[in-house]
Amino acid sequence: MPINALLINLALLVAGLFVVSLTYVQVRVTEGWAWLAARYLMAVATGFILIVNTIPLAPGLLYDFRTVPVALASRRNGWLAGLLVALPLGAYRWLLGGPGKIPACINLVLVALLAGWGRPAFTRAPETRSAPLYARWWEALQIFALANVMTFVAFTLAGRSVVEALGVYTIYTLLSTVGMIAGHLVVQTRLKALDSAATLGQLAFTDGLTGALNRRQFDLDLPQAGPASYLLLLDLDHFKRVNDVHGHEAGDRVLAAMAGVVRRSVRPSDRVYRLGGEEFAVLLHECQPEAAPVVAERVRANIEGQLATLAAVPMPVTVSGGLVAARGPAPLVAADAQLYAAKAAGRNRIHG
Repeated sequence: MPINALLINLALLVAGLFVVSLTYVQVRVTEGWAWLAARYLMAVATGFILIVNTIPLAPGLLYDFRTVPVALASRRNGWLAGLLVALPLGAYRWLLGGPGKIPACINLVLVALLAGWGRPAFTRAPETRSAPLYARWWEALQIFALANVMTFVAFTLAGRSVVEALGVYTIYTLLSTVGMIAGHLVVQTRLKALDSAATLGQLAFTDGLTGALNRRQFDLDLPQAGPASYLLLLDLDHFKRVNDVHGHEAGDRVLAAMAGVVRRSVRPSDRVYRLGGEEFAVLLHECQPEAAPVVAERVRANIEGQLATLAAVPMPVTVSGGLVAARGPAPLVAADAQLYAAKAAGRNRIHG
């Protein structure tokens, strides 16, 4: 077998999979159909390039790394995705003819099924934090050791010896394993970079103590609020007393628990922020004028009824709030004025 030609094919594989990796643009989310379609086309195109640059061993016997994009598609998005990549590649290989066409097509199907074994038939939310494949190299080796048994069938149909087939089978299986590990590493490097960027983005716009969005995100979101949005500004009553009497650790528990109570009291589409200290804000999106005060009162009541228990502090914890239209003039100033009006009126109430 011409090793140099195989190594060139391997280089084309890695280059093609690098292009495929660029179709990954987000992690920790369900992937969009447009990006999945782009990845599918890139994987198929990579397979075609590999077949075009195939290594002819004998009339009708062609060897290349077309099975690797199939294996990676199965591993990442399920065996159905692998079969979808294998289908046009198998059709093209069939058109090329020769005694090896049937074993080659069966080989593609086997790789898709073996690589996707034990995984969902199809998923748009693949695992992005799995261990690198080189740490579990035997998994790739098993896939190709089983699927490449079709090499012996192809050589038998072509009238070639089993001994010759064994040499080709061994080299092809080992290089296919290397190709899959290298391809997985290319994709995994891209996913790790995206995951790191997502983590940094989350840290930049999330309050570390409470998990609520922070002031930086609030300043970005407030100007974008829709015409039917409301701003609810909240401030814990006598929070300094909690810290003075029970310690700052208890105060941290109160803040963290408050963020959770507020999140559970509003809709998933509403956004909860910690602006600093014991001050929180909620943007109520697409909220009817008569509904906004009801939501605000529910938040206040849930804090009064649940917060002390959740934070394990033996004293009542309440909140005061100011509610204004988010698209009004200087909404934060207006909400702050309503908040202090609530404080002046006796606390544990919402004004606005």
